[in-house]
Parts: sequence; structure tokens; C-alpha cells
Amino acid sequence: MTTILIAVLFVLQLLSIYFIIILNTKLAKFKDLEKKQERLMREMDDSISLYLTEMKDENNRLIQALQVVPKPEMATTTGQQKRNALQKNEGQPLSSLESHTKEAGRENEPRILVPKNIVTNAYSRQQLGGAPVQATASKPPTVQKEEPQPLTMEQQIVQMAKQGKSAEEIAKKLQKGKTEIELLLKFHS
Repeated sequence: MTTILIAVLFVLQLLSIYFIIILNTKLAKFKDLEKKQERLMREMDDSISLYLTEMKDENNRLIQALQVVPKPEMATTTGQQKRNALQKNEGQPLSSLESHTKEAGRENEPRILVPKNIVTNAYSRQQLGGAPVQATASKPPTVQKEEPQPLTMEQQIVQMAKQGKSAEEIAKKLQKGKTEIELLLKFHS
């Protein structure tokens, strides 16, 4: 009877050791999983902070660029002042006349294109009668932009992704980080 009791206790000890080993392995797996999660959180935090610092730098560059751009002068000139300026510049080459108009702050203004026939009619009427002429065109003058705005980095990335390029290809082409590209694409999906 004591031998049976000893055998039962020995089997129970073996079972308890087996369960302790199983629990220990599960605990080790849980700790590994926890470490992986912490590492992923750090990587995500680093990539987001990198993205935010790049955005901050980009914003600072934009602010500096906007501060450098000269603001057009708001002073209006009378017709007599314009005539005097043209009389002064009659003997000068065309490039100096262009620099004069740029100095007046008109290089950033959009150009208004008026059809030739309206301009020639107005000029001939002014030469004949000297009275002011109003344009009677059926279409209002149109403002045309000289060149399209360049795409932003974000728009380029989205466009390349729509073309089927991978994040690695986009990152290599634009010389940016792969995680930054992936993060930006996730924001736009």
C-alpha cells in the first residue's frame, strides 16, 4: 500500500513538473510577444516623430520662402508718371524696360489676355477720337497661368502609388525613407 501511495505521489510530481514547464514556456512566449510589441511601438513612434519633424522643417522652409518673396508695391501711378517713365526709357534697350516693370512689382501679376481685334479697334479709335474706349467683347478677358504648379511630394507619392509602384521603388526614386512612404500612403488610403 505504501508503494502504491509512493507511485501515485511520484506520478503527481511528474505531472506538476510537466505543467510547470508548459506554463514557463507560455510565459516566455508572452514576454517575447510583449518585447516585440514594445519594439514595434518604438519604431512607430520614431517614424511618426521623424515624419512630424520633416513636416516641421518643410513648414519652416515654406515660411522662410514666403518671407523672402518681395511683396508688390501698392502705390498707384498716374498717367503722367507713366508717360514720364516711358519717355525716360525710350532710348534704353528692351531688357531695361522689362527690369523697370519688374521693379514696379508687376512680375507676379497674372497676365490678362485680350483678343487682338479688340485691342486694335481700341487703339485705332483712341488715335482718331482720343476718347476712352470700352471693350464690347462677348467674352470677358481670361486670366491664364503661365505654367502649372509643380506637384508636392505628397501628390507625387500618391500618383506613383496609383501607377502601381511599390513603397520601396517610390522611396528610392524620391530619396525618402521607406517607412515614411508607407506611413504617408496609409494616411491617403
